[in-house]
Amino acid sequence: MPRISEKQQLKKGAAGFSSLLGQSIAMISPLGAVAATMTGAAEFAVGSLPLAYLISIFGVLIWINTPYQFSKKINGTGGFYTFNAKGANPTYGLIIGYMMWFSYFMVITNAILFTSGVFIPGTISYFLHVNIGNYTWVPIMTAFILILTVIAYLGIKPSLAYSFTASVIEIALLIITSVVIIVALGPKNTYIPFTPGPAHGFSAVAVGMVLAIFSMSGSSAVVTLGEEAKQPKKNIKKALLISFLITGAVFVLTSYALTVGWGISNMPSFFSSSVPGLIVADKYIGLPFTIILFVFIINSLFAGSLAPLNTSSRMIFSMSRDGLGPHMFARVHPVHKTPYIAIFVMAGVAYFVSLASGLLIGPEDGFLYLVTASSAALFIGHILSNFGLGVTYKKLKEFKIMTHAVIPAIATVVLAVAMYYSFVPPAYPVDYAIITAIIFIVIAIVAILIYGIKHSDKIENAGSSDIEVQEQIEGRD
Repeated sequence: MPRISEKQQLKKGAAGFSSLLGQSIAMISPLGAVAATMTGAAEFAVGSLPLAYLISIFGVLIWINTPYQFSKKINGTGGFYTFNAKGANPTYGLIIGYMMWFSYFMVITNAILFTSGVFIPGTISYFLHVNIGNYTWVPIMTAFILILTVIAYLGIKPSLAYSFTASVIEIALLIITSVVIIVALGPKNTYIPFTPGPAHGFSAVAVGMVLAIFSMSGSSAVVTLGEEAKQPKKNIKKALLISFLITGAVFVLTSYALTVGWGISNMPSFFSSSVPGLIVADKYIGLPFTIILFVFIINSLFAGSLAPLNTSSRMIFSMSRDGLGPHMFARVHPVHKTPYIAIFVMAGVAYFVSLASGLLIGPEDGFLYLVTASSAALFIGHILSNFGLGVTYKKLKEFKIMTHAVIPAIATVVLAVAMYYSFVPPAYPVDYAIITAIIFIVIAIVAILIYGIKHSDKIENAGSSDIEVQEQIEGRD
């Protein structure tokens, strides 16, 4: 008799390969990342921004090895939580689960705050010379999160179809924009942005690299669709790799085009301009194309907010279905087959976190604070998962030194170096963001360990629901 009934399961077979690829790219949110995270990275890397992205390709390539290898064997709604809970150790997996949940949840917060509080007001101010007011972003953000919530509530299939279409258009627009700028500059193109010289040393490049890696790392969120994917062991790992290869190449191209288009020596003003990508596009391509770009950047930020809402709600749903989170989050809508309570709560809390950050320290610093807190938790969760991967494959007696030890070790070193340079030298509000992430992680670890002392039997259940559903899917296939 199955422990998990059909009423407790999400809609199986709803996501084919193209849908999974769309989710991966949507989580990266190419146009939105260029407008938001790339702009944030430029505050630190300045004229060496392309170097930061080039190094980040190596960093992300080796770090997606871990979810790639895990997804060959284990799939489920919990993603990294299920990977480590069933592969390495239940307590270990639960700790990583809450870290990764925090990271994906914080993506929602920084995306909606940037869109409403930085990007839209900045665009209107620059192009129309109109100040829409200090708090107009609040109703914009309110409308934004309400629409996101409704789409996520209605089911994963329409969300993924929308994400795939939007992703294809975004990639095309970025390539067109970059090529036009590079061709227009002609002999002014140079290798200098691929050196640490414009940033006056590697330290600033490394801090920029933290955000650069973060902007390209979203593809791993697709692992939370294991329960809803067609042939998850085949399609999830393909979507992971292909989405990264596409977006990684495009980001290096775009970061170079924007840097030389803005002017290498002028890059210190890139971040403070709020909408530098649109300014460069207007300069080299013209206003009609820039308006189109603006519309699709908003669309990209929307898709890039929807993807983490789907991801974070499914992670907390998975942990709650195992009895390791609030029971109400384990409810599945009878018609739409979505974790609707989790979706509503994640959206509501994200809204108030974003609102508080924007009001207390301003939308721009609030965005940097939220995005850095998210990246810090993501990096730590990935580092711990690198160790979990080796343990898992040793248990399976399929351990390979290169893919399960050497590559994860290199990824750990790269991520650790990036984290170190985030502290040295201290930079507001990045340092406070990392402290916030660490405080959350410490509280989560202590709470889980205390709970485990009293309820060790429940901790042992971590990841079990996902594995049971996976076995049901494989039995049917």
